[in-house]
Amino acid sequence: MAKLKKKVKRNLKIILVLFLTIFLFFGFQHFLDNNHKEVSNKPKEEIKEKEKEKEEEKIKTYTASLIATGDGLIHQPIYSAYYDSSTNTYDFSSILSYTKDKIKDYDIKYYNQETISDDSRSYSSYPIFNTPSAFGNNMVDAGFNLVSLATNHSMDGGANSLKTSASFWRNKENVLATGAFYDEEDRNTYPIKEVNGITYTMLSYTTGTNGLGSSALAKEPFILNVYDEEKVKKDIEAVRDKVDVLIVAMHWGVEYLQDATEEQKNIANFLADNDVDIILGTHSHCIEPWDMIDDTVVFYSLGNFVSNQMAADSAKIRKVGVVGMFATLNIEKVVDKEHNTTTVTIKDIGADLNYTYKGYNNVTGRNEYLVIPFSKMESKYLNNYENVYNEFSSVLKKYNDSINIEPLPSNI
Repeated sequence: MAKLKKKVKRNLKIILVLFLTIFLFFGFQHFLDNNHKEVSNKPKEEIKEKEKEKEEEKIKTYTASLIATGDGLIHQPIYSAYYDSSTNTYDFSSILSYTKDKIKDYDIKYYNQETISDDSRSYSSYPIFNTPSAFGNNMVDAGFNLVSLATNHSMDGGANSLKTSASFWRNKENVLATGAFYDEEDRNTYPIKEVNGITYTMLSYTTGTNGLGSSALAKEPFILNVYDEEKVKKDIEAVRDKVDVLIVAMHWGVEYLQDATEEQKNIANFLADNDVDIILGTHSHCIEPWDMIDDTVVFYSLGNFVSNQMAADSAKIRKVGVVGMFATLNIEKVVDKEHNTTTVTIKDIGADLNYTYKGYNNVTGRNEYLVIPFSKMESKYLNNYENVYNEFSSVLKKYNDSINIEPLPSNI
């Protein structure tokens, strides 16, 4: 009997050991399976994430925005209004009260510097201009970083004043100013800027100099870019493959004509044929139509940014001289590494008309000027601004009505 009990106990121990062994085996196996799943799942997630990153790296998109406005044309009444005799200084910043807010969110900010700045000479107005350099300083302080210097007034002070003005602009950090140059090396240097991964440059030309400076330009033709097809073609070839976006500023056309001439259209087609992306026109002191030539954006004239032309004798000149515009657009660059392609597209073409207001400041006892976007217009600045807006919007859309012109304030 005792032997039987011992045998039963021994069998129970064996069964218990077997049970524990089986339990431990399957438990451990379950643990390994779960652990394997966790281990195997983790790499899969990481692989998926890495694959996603690689896919994103294959195609990258870059964007930049541009805003452009017209002539900074500083007549004597303007610089006299902003002179402080106690400090012998000029400050035009209040003119730009609305402008700073308008342009602040754009990457590339263009205007045309109509007149030279040579502070060693007396300042002067029409027909021979010389503008305090403080105006340029104020424009840069407001945010403008792309400036055209080739105009019909570039030779107003002769070669030395042009060189002085060009040197002043070349010393502006983070500003690309071109069209006038202080020596031949400066002329043959093509500055390239980059913003948001997009490279760009600008070439600038004028079709005339009001008959001034012929002998100086014959001696030193490199100091000013007077339009010439052969020269322009060489300039384009020198930079086209080095930038994503090529801009050309053209000072051309007929003053106060709200239309492009055949010469302007011919030049625009020539530039488009040579792969220019954006053409920014000035000189007419009034808005002219915009258009697309294939993939080239053309603004034939941006009009005046600021001037005293409301004082002109002709009612028509008074009207067109005070209405200009801010042209706007976006640049999109798509880099496809897998297929080794880069595509640059100009899109979202838009505009906001602007108005140069001239009033009298009772505190200073002088005139005051303001550049006001029509999107911020108030009747205290221009009574019939809705009619003016409609008229000049029609001019801008004459060749192509696909542009998006910012609406008037909703409270009219």
